[in-house]
Amino acid sequence: MNIRIAALGLAIAGLAVAGCDTASTVVSPPKPPVTSAAAQPATARAQPTAPATATRSASARPGAGHPGKPGGCDPALWRHVYHAYRLHVISACRTVTGTVEDVRQEPDGDTHILLKPDPQYAGLVNAGNIEREHGDLVLEPVCAGYVSQADAVTACHGFTSGVRGVSAGDRIRVTGSYVLDADHGWMEIHPVSRITVLSYQPVSVPSSAQPSPPAAPAPAPAPAPPTHAAPAGCYPKTSSGNCYEPGEFCSRAEHGETGVAGDGKTITCTDVNGYWRWQG
Repeated sequence: MNIRIAALGLAIAGLAVAGCDTASTVVSPPKPPVTSAAAQPATARAQPTAPATATRSASARPGAGHPGKPGGCDPALWRHVYHAYRLHVISACRTVTGTVEDVRQEPDGDTHILLKPDPQYAGLVNAGNIEREHGDLVLEPVCAGYVSQADAVTACHGFTSGVRGVSAGDRIRVTGSYVLDADHGWMEIHPVSRITVLSYQPVSVPSSAQPSPPAAPAPAPAPAPPTHAAPAGCYPKTSSGNCYEPGEFCSRAEHGETGVAGDGKTITCTDVNGYWRWQG
């Protein structure tokens, strides 16, 4: 009997020990939350890379979005240049500053402006400008006035220049195509795309010119050239209807042609060191 009681006691003690092991095994599951909590900071640390990418894209935008230069040339104006072959393009678009010395309207509808270029642009004129335009650069806004020249009517039909007018003494900025006028042998901005008046500087010529109108008899010889009675036999004529003189440039269409100058002498369009000129 005592032996059975002792055996039963041992069995109960064994079950108690097993119960303790089971309890310790059940408590172990809380460990996983510790592992997931440690993973979260790693994810949080990765987030700052996004602003860096945004910063790079933001800094890239200014470089990709530079606008073109304002105040460029209008190529559509070339449709309104009559006999465009006479203009040899040196620079498709050029901007020059200077002072207006003279303004006159031409029969072809263009305005003929003489510009004394600022010193940095003095090299834009050639011998033709120096000899026949007082060293000034010629500016030609096209179709700016009434067209009385027959061969220029078509080019200006339905179109009037939007280039603003100027007066002698105005200091301006002009933009347009820089060309050699082969009809006359001088350099021009033709066609003019735009003119901006920077300031007005009165010059002595206009002020002295105001008293001149009363003395119109003296200028009368100047208008005499329009009386083409004497040089009526000259041929060919420039696009402006004027007679050619020896030394002036001739156009490509006139290469090798013989004609008569304004003084009645025979002239021939001849190659002179690569430049075609009327020679007597």
